[in-house]
Order: sequence, then C-alpha cells, then structure tokens
Amino acid sequence: MSSPKRLYHELLKMLKPLGKWGRPELLETLALLMTGIFGSEDVRLNRIAARVPLEVKEESVAQRFRRWLKNPRVAVRVIYDPVARQMLESLRHTRVRIQIDRSVFDDRFNTLMCSLSFHKRALPLLWMVLPHEGNATFLEKETILAHLAALLPPGLPQVIVLGDREFGTPDTMRSIQCQGWDFCLRVKGDQWAFLPDTRQWVQLRDLAPAPGQRVFLTGVTLTQSNCYGPVNFALACDPDRDDPWLIATNLSPSPRILRHYARRFGCEELFSDVKGRGFNMEASQLQHGDRFSRLLLAVALLVVWTVTVARRLRVTGAARTVSYRACETERYSLFQLGFRWLTHQLTHDYSLTPDPGFRLWSLA
Repeated sequence: MSSPKRLYHELLKMLKPLGKWGRPELLETLALLMTGIFGSEDVRLNRIAARVPLEVKEESVAQRFRRWLKNPRVAVRVIYDPVARQMLESLRHTRVRIQIDRSVFDDRFNTLMCSLSFHKRALPLLWMVLPHEGNATFLEKETILAHLAALLPPGLPQVIVLGDREFGTPDTMRSIQCQGWDFCLRVKGDQWAFLPDTRQWVQLRDLAPAPGQRVFLTGVTLTQSNCYGPVNFALACDPDRDDPWLIATNLSPSPRILRHYARRFGCEELFSDVKGRGFNMEASQLQHGDRFSRLLLAVALLVVWTVTVARRLRVTGAARTVSYRACETERYSLFQLGFRWLTHQLTHDYSLTPDPGFRLWSLA
C-alpha cells in the first residue's frame, strides 16, 4: 500500500471515534484533507489535492475540499472537543497551565486561542476566529473562558492561565478567578496601581526594576476605575532588554511566578508550527472565517497527533530512530520529532503506532 493510502486509512481510524459524523463523506474528506496537508506541508487546496490517494482530477479533489470547508454541518467544537478533553484528562493529576493568546493569520484571520502548555510547546485546545481586527472584546474573552471551563476535567490540582498584556486587565483577572483558577498575566506599564505601603497611586512602569533585578509586591489594587484587588506582582527586567515584565498574579509573588509566565511563549512556538515552520497556514487563500476555522481543525488534529506520538517516542527511548545519534533527538521539538518519525515510518512502510502501549491523544 502506498504511503498516502496508509496515512489516509490510519487517520480515518483515528477520527471515527470523535463524534457522530452523519454522512460518512464528512469523515472521509477530513481524513483526505489531513493526508494532503501532512504530505504537502501546505494548506493550499490545489497543493493538498496533489497528495491525496484518489484517482481523480486534482481540481475535483480541491472542489471537494472547498465544499467541506464551507459545510455548516462540520462543527469544529463537536469534532475537536473530545480530543481536547482526552489531552486534559491525561494530565488530570498535574498542574495545568493554559495559554490564552491571539494571532493574526495572513493579515485576515484574527484568531483567539487557548492552548495547553506542554514541554516548552503548546497544544491547541480551542479557538475563535474573530469577526474584527484588534484585541478581543470582553464578551469574546468570557466566551472562550466558559468553553475552556466546559473542557477541563473536575478535580485538577491547579489551573494557571497565562497571558500577555492584552489579557492583563482587571476584567479578565476577575473572570479567571470566578472559575476558580489562578493567573499570571502581564500588565501594561501605563496601568495605575495603588500601593498599600505608600497609600499612593502610581503607574506600574515607575515600579519597573533595573535590568537584571526583580521586585515582588503584595496587596496591590489595580486601576482607579476598577479598584480590583488585592493583586500581587512579580516585576523583572532582563539584563539585555529594557522591556520589563510586569506580571500580575493571585498567587504568592516569588521567582516561580516568572517561571510560570515564561511558559506562555510556548504558544508562539505553536503558531510557528502551524505557520511557516509547519503547515503554512498563512497561505490558505481562504476568505471566510468559518472556513478558516475548519481548516485549522484539520491542522490542529495533525499537530496533536504528531506531538503525542513524539511524546511516546521520548518516553520509550525510541526517538533515536530519527537520528544516528541518540543525543541529537533532543535538538528537535516534539512537533519536529514526531513529524520526522512519522515520515520515516511511512517511507519505509513501518507501523505508525510507536508501541502497543501508545494511547492516542494522551500526554501522560
């Protein structure tokens, strides 16, 4: 069996349990779409069509993909939520860090996403393609946080939400705490803060430490209009930069807060994986947000599958099959390691399952 056919049948088997598909064509087309994206490392439909195992004209295949992408019966949340839940369930006995961020694809698709921090990377949990430019509104943030709450399994030891300055507002902090979660959010320097020691309002930028220094504050009240608090702060400035971190948190202020916040940059690696360094989502050529969201569904499923495979390879020590030297496997990200291993297995007609103990969508 050819490599594309093997990949297609493997993906078909993976996708079947993810929901009630109704017409089988919806499931089959998604598996074909993912097969083409994996083989071409691209999301342009004509290029994908050239990589699928169908003996029909490429334009006919591309047209089939267009119809699937605009089909309102393809419900992204119904298909993807089971995957997100299985990832989170596999980590239910550990602290879970959630990254909330926004990225613009191809200057058209303004996408708000929550992702799961995992081994210096991030895995997509849910997303919204916003119908406007610029920052997400309060209602949009509330909506995505409510969706996140519906995904998280009960009994998690701790949930920490990480976000950059767009999300470092009293309204977002209040929403996160109402869910019973913790937060480490970067705040803009022009925000006003009331210090209990001096009993004065000051701008946070005036409290920023010198390069290489750290400052920790407790019991701060944020903004004169909101009077939200008490909030703690971890303030730090890199020795080689003049852009300090002003991190608000409801946790005890300590160097650990800075380490928590540093995990936020895993979402930047995720966006790189789905953009230029991975599946080239910026070149989609789509015009409608709902269609882009369905395309992102196919890419997100591939990313999670690839990373869960790579995680199992690292745990079992089988990662060295992608390199002549075992130590070299550590220089690959989980995404690149999984992608290289799966490509190698397809090329040599080997199994796409790392070992009998492998559990799909599990990060344990």
